[in-house]
Amino acid sequence: MPSESFCLAAQSRLDSKWLKTDIQLAFTRDGLCGLWNEMVKDGEIVYTGTELAQNRELPLRKDDGVDAQSGTKKEDLNDKEKKEEEETPAPVYRAKSILESWVWGRQPDVNELKECLSVLVKEQQALAVQSATTTLSALRLKQRLVILERYFIALNRTVFQENVKVKWKSSSISVPPTEKKSARPTGRGVEGLARVGSRAALSFAFAFLRRAWRSGEDADLCSELLQESLDALRALPEASLFDESTVSSVWLEVVERATRFLRSVVTGDVHGTPGTKGPGGVPLQDQHLALAILLELAVQRGTLSQMLSAILLLLQLWDSGAQETDNERSAQGTSAPLLPLLQRFQSIICSKDVPHTESDMHLLSGPLSPNESFLRYLTLPQDNELAIDLRQTAVVVMAHLDRLATPCMPPLCSSPTSHKGSLQEVIGWGLIGWKYYANVIGPIQCEGLASLGVMQVACAEKRFLILSRNGRVYTQAYNSDMLAPQLVQGLASRNIVKIAAHSDGHHYLALAATGEVYSWGCGDGGRLGHGDTVPLEEPKVISAFSGKQAGKHVVHIACGSTYSAAITAEGELYTWGRGNYGRLGHGSSEDEAIPMLVAGLKGLKVIDVACGSGDAQTLAVTENGQVWSWGDGDYGKLGRGGSDGCKTPKLIEKLQDLDVIKVRCGSQFSIALTKDGQVYSWGKGDNQRLGHGTEEHVRYPKLLEGLQGKKVIDVAAGSTHCLALTEDSEVHSWGSNDQCQHFDTLRVTKPEPTALPGLDSKHIVGIACGPAQSFAWSSCSEWSIGLRVPFVVDICSMTFEQLDLLLRQVSEGMDGTADWPPPQEKECMAVATLNLLRLQLHAAISHQVDPEFLGLGLGSVLLNSLKQTVVTLASSAGVLSTVQSAAQAVLQSGWSVLLPTAEERARALSALLPCTVSGNEVNISPGRRFMIDLLVGSLMADGGLESALNAAITAEIQDIEAKKE
Repeated sequence: MPSESFCLAAQSRLDSKWLKTDIQLAFTRDGLCGLWNEMVKDGEIVYTGTELAQNRELPLRKDDGVDAQSGTKKEDLNDKEKKEEEETPAPVYRAKSILESWVWGRQPDVNELKECLSVLVKEQQALAVQSATTTLSALRLKQRLVILERYFIALNRTVFQENVKVKWKSSSISVPPTEKKSARPTGRGVEGLARVGSRAALSFAFAFLRRAWRSGEDADLCSELLQESLDALRALPEASLFDESTVSSVWLEVVERATRFLRSVVTGDVHGTPGTKGPGGVPLQDQHLALAILLELAVQRGTLSQMLSAILLLLQLWDSGAQETDNERSAQGTSAPLLPLLQRFQSIICSKDVPHTESDMHLLSGPLSPNESFLRYLTLPQDNELAIDLRQTAVVVMAHLDRLATPCMPPLCSSPTSHKGSLQEVIGWGLIGWKYYANVIGPIQCEGLASLGVMQVACAEKRFLILSRNGRVYTQAYNSDMLAPQLVQGLASRNIVKIAAHSDGHHYLALAATGEVYSWGCGDGGRLGHGDTVPLEEPKVISAFSGKQAGKHVVHIACGSTYSAAITAEGELYTWGRGNYGRLGHGSSEDEAIPMLVAGLKGLKVIDVACGSGDAQTLAVTENGQVWSWGDGDYGKLGRGGSDGCKTPKLIEKLQDLDVIKVRCGSQFSIALTKDGQVYSWGKGDNQRLGHGTEEHVRYPKLLEGLQGKKVIDVAAGSTHCLALTEDSEVHSWGSNDQCQHFDTLRVTKPEPTALPGLDSKHIVGIACGPAQSFAWSSCSEWSIGLRVPFVVDICSMTFEQLDLLLRQVSEGMDGTADWPPPQEKECMAVATLNLLRLQLHAAISHQVDPEFLGLGLGSVLLNSLKQTVVTLASSAGVLSTVQSAAQAVLQSGWSVLLPTAEERARALSALLPCTVSGNEVNISPGRRFMIDLLVGSLMADGGLESALNAAITAEIQDIEAKKE
């Protein structure tokens, strides 16, 4: 008997409902019936007729966009099914007809009996399946599975939304222009219809609400409409409309119109007469719902300008309510049930904002900022219906905006000679121990390394070396639960220019600017070059390269797992350490405890060398772009077609005309980089380490197709994974992923090079690979931030206008003239506003945005207002220290915009300098001294201090003479 068929049409709007459902109910009889009936009522179960049990398949689940069929369609479908049932002949049982033919006819032979038996068995199996699948227990099992599937869909969508939350990156997701152009014409008609429909629907909804509020009828319907809208918005992830390139213009228009209407509701101007009271006014409950929707829409827009507009509205509503003489009305006008909004902000995180665990609290330097302290000790009520003070709500939201902006904030410049922060970004990922969640969240910011000014990272098996900008060398273990690089004391007095280690090694090399080479670590096989095998804990200079008698000025160093190499200024190559398989290139397999010249390359100028691990190979590049290889030849890693090794350098002919400039050795594989930025790899193919999309061994150098069209400027090889850095600052990776070497947590091997997300905007200049770790670092002179970052950066005139208005409101009386000490809320608001202003100025300056475009042109009202407020807060003696520090940071980052001309800075400096005729020392407040230092530094940066001062003095003399006249 056929059973009734149904399919699942999961609707995303109901996901939140399912996540609140107790899924254990599906395993009880009554609970199962209740959940099933709910799905039928919600239109998520669509009956499609009958299915034959022989199919033994559940119908496929419909896509989310498929709606339940209408009643008319269902009737048509049922009529069609009835007609099909009438036309469908009764099932024919073939075995029965065969048996009947044998009653009076010819008796069957053995083969016919076997065939009949087979047909009979199949028919009986089909009947058994049909009977089993139409039982009540089978039907309930199907229903239970569909309910579990529905719950899983809701859970999966939610997790997916969390994973693809808008990343706090500088640039929005770009859509290829070709796709936009091709998709636009086809959807123009549909978009036009959608726009007409949305406008009509909104006009009707707004007119209905106005009429209902004016007449006092249908109050419950109005509240229900607003509440459903609010629930739908709260179910969405935040900043869903931030990337406007992916959102239809129809929806943006809907949001804009809804925002204007809701704003008129909460301000009492819904009927066109501000402050309407009495029966014709909007009920308080509906006003609260409208305010909550308005704030949620701002969260969905995700722009700083929208959030600042919402905060200013909250402060405006509080001020209006506070002016009421009626105490009850005053309380109603200054509070609203906005707790869910504050809870939402608590859950928003910034991608740069790595949660601090107890093990890394040592990295937090200095006291907590006012907003950090405020949020740390903030306890939200449990009752979502509780009315929250509107001004308090504004303070909490601003504190969260400041929290989100902090990780994006550029470091303070030591002097105002640069418009950009002097601190770099260092990102690490893979098997790293100092962040507990490192292998879950992927890449992490290594602030403890960035503060050193990283120039180079050299990775060994268990630890890595860091070469700082000032020539110091530090060491850090991978498995340490604390990121605290230790200075290598033995090199503290030396100016180190290069360091070397190997991802499978336990010894280290350091090259000084004088050409001296230092070594330390494991000494087996003579790899340290001191003539013995003694291990060293502290660096020791290799005597073979030091002193006038040696006469060898080393310019490059490299480590293998058990041996070492160095190149002199003359292009001579020296190797020492373990000699197995001829890896040293001296024609034998003997160990060498002191550096020895590779005679096979005599007469050629070597410019680069790479040393391998285990059954090691060695590669060298000469000035003419040729590559030479020697050592063990397993898997074809020497690049000459076979597995034969050699003990002296031999040319890799396949690379002869490619002008190679760099080589790298991984575990049983080799890499070469050409002058044109192309990458070749060969050797062992396991774990996709070669990047060719297969695990086959490659015995000749093979071009990496996945990097075609990219100009690679550097490559790094770990044990079985690799990185490539392009001239566009993109970092591509491939190879094994057992320790999340490629950002993701799927631990699936990466067969071909693909760009790691989010690094292209960070101006990466260096990369390094350990055995299962990777590092990338940016230039020391830039701190990257985009023009639009959700909630924290929105470079437009509206943002600066709102910041100016907010700053003037919260800074009133903070110069010591009144309200001393200022309340905590006022301090938090002022610091947050100043920090956000600083971030906007830094982003605008970094991207060279024209100040005129932002309304900050020379002499503009907005510029003068901002400048006056910030300078007052930065220099006045009575300002709270936290607020003054924030204002001074604004000037440090944005002096070129706020004080654009040298003459203006010189005039300000002249006004700040103490006026005294005696030799007595004059006390200058710290704020005043800061302004003097800043102005002098900025004038020095422009190189026009003398001319600017002369111009200022001339102008002052003219003013004095004008006054005399």
